[in-house]
Amino acid sequence: MTRIAIVLGSTRPGRLGKAVADWVLLRAAERADARFELLDVADFDLPLLDEPLPPSLGKHEQGHTCLLYTSRCV
Repeated sequence: MTRIAIVLGSTRPGRLGKAVADWVLLRAAERADARFELLDVADFDLPLLDEPLPPSLGKHEQGHTCLLYTSRCV
């Protein structure tokens, strides 16, 4: 049987995509021709976009963001 992943890619605090991904998974589960699975990038504990603001603003709360996006860390 075909397997299809529904990927929730946002890891930012306060993200709204989880509700959308859950809805998509619920609707997809109504189909019988494939199996669907929700993959949440946040479950993989990656230091990826876990800041409340975009890194380009330079207002980092996480030390790893500073190391990744700037040459000067405070």
